[in-house]
Amino acid sequence: MLSSSRQLAGEARLASNSQDRQRAETQARQALLGAEQWVWRMDRRLGLDAVDPARLYGEGRLFPPSCDGIEGKGLCEPMAPPHRRQVGGQSLLHPCGNSREYPLEPGPSQTACPQRVRGGALNWANPRYVVELIDPRFGESAGDRLYRITVRAWGRHPQSEVTLQSWYRVGEGVAEGRRLDWREVGE
Repeated sequence: MLSSSRQLAGEARLASNSQDRQRAETQARQALLGAEQWVWRMDRRLGLDAVDPARLYGEGRLFPPSCDGIEGKGLCEPMAPPHRRQVGGQSLLHPCGNSREYPLEPGPSQTACPQRVRGGALNWANPRYVVELIDPRFGESAGDRLYRITVRAWGRHPQSEVTLQSWYRVGEGVAEGRRLDWREVGE
């Protein structure tokens, strides 16, 4: 009797963990799409097609190594993979890291740390994303830009994280940008 109740409890825990991971994956996909749309709007608003690539990278520029530049957090100079990178001793894609928040639920954003991460009804924390400009002169005419966008989302527990990454092209003749590829990345 005791072993069968333990078995049932174990199966229930496995099912709950699986549902939590599926929730995190769904939220990561939604956040990735939203981040790509944000990148397209930012690229157009700032006219990045006309900016000298040398003026885009470095501290105090649009894509700094610290990932906290003139347009706020989450725009990074391409260096180590974002899902493995730490800035100031904090994981870049953690809610307290230098990443951008993708708000799935209304409410105040995570603004200060190391306070306890605020959770919502659906997740441990809102998804976070980082944008890197991989190639400012991409394509045959060198008039497009290639971005790498990395998103992390959580289910109800911090251990149920899912990290997705896409390569996103913005440029002339590309109405709203185009996802070239995407994948799930692990630690």
